[in-house]
Amino acid sequence: MPSANLKILVVDDSETARHYFCQMLRELGHQPQAVTSAAEALSQLRQEHFDMVLCDLVMPDMDGLGLLKLLRRQGVDLPFLLITSYGSLSTAVEAVRSGADDYILRPVDSSLLAHRLQAVLERSTASQERARRHNLEGALATAGAAAHEMNQPLMAIMASAELMQLSDDPQRLRELADVVVEQADRLGQVTRRLVKLVRFQTKTYVGDRVILDLEASSDPSEKS
Repeated sequence: MPSANLKILVVDDSETARHYFCQMLRELGHQPQAVTSAAEALSQLRQEHFDMVLCDLVMPDMDGLGLLKLLRRQGVDLPFLLITSYGSLSTAVEAVRSGADDYILRPVDSSLLAHRLQAVLERSTASQERARRHNLEGALATAGAAAHEMNQPLMAIMASAELMQLSDDPQRLRELADVVVEQADRLGQVTRRLVKLVRFQTKTYVGDRVILDLEASSDPSEKS
């Protein structure tokens, strides 16, 4: 995510502060959009995409900390920068512990704001990259587990089908058909486990390769 031309939602109940921050952000090359309350911020975030939220800590009805906690509970991990004064510094520290990316003390000057925006953005980008890699590793491990668990029954089904083509003995055909049904049921068990995963637990497979442990990761009620 580039450091320039960010779309930033400014949340402040003071008209003077909103004007001040929007002007400063425009001078820094960003695209600010201002709202007057947490409720308006929530509405705007549902309608548009923003790269960051710049929010006053002290506001009527719902303050900046309340907005932050609500967004995090909703799973919104948008970078969140709080504006506060020395008198509410302890609350700002609490906000960081609650998921804020940073806070900035009043009075705010342009160079300090630019530095904080860049720092928040870099941390957010790094966090998103780690999450992307983790998700990719999880997807690869799941795919590896599925291939591993499905390979044996698929081979048994293919072998049985080939033998059925070569045999005209009714008894032998019934035995081979039973094998096909049994192995197809095994495949069904694997797919049921895949859709009922409740945790991510891995195991080593073929040297140092790591795959998902389907049995340990699936809902016990789904295990055969």
